[in-house]
Parts: sequence; C-alpha cells; structure tokens
Amino acid sequence: MDSEADDFDEYFTDPQEFREHFEKITDLIIDGGMGGQEPSTLVDCSKDEVEIIRQGAGVLKV
Repeated sequence: MDSEADDFDEYFTDPQEFREHFEKITDLIIDGGMGGQEPSTLVDCSKDEVEIIRQGAGVLKV
C-alpha cells in the first residue's frame, strides 16, 4: 500500500468514485453513503499492528 499512500490525500465524497479509485488496492470498503466535508478515518489492518493512515471524523484509538 505504500506506493499508493499519496492517493489517500485526495478525499472522495461519492462512494462510487471511491470504489472506482481504490477497489484494486483495498480488501474492504464500507459504503456509508455520500460523505460530508470532513474526511473519514482510513485504517490499514493488513499487518499485525493496526495503522491509522489518515485520522478523520471521529476518534479512533489503537
């Protein structure tokens, strides 16, 4: 995922656009409908230790 890390700087509000952009590099996308103005939190769970890629709306503690 490191080579695509810069892609996460772009924020998508439309779940369909997000899927089209990231479906080849993600295992799971949860569609919560159209997004707001504040980016969501992105989490990498592919390793033994969970890593927050982007802290967004809400608070996620690992």
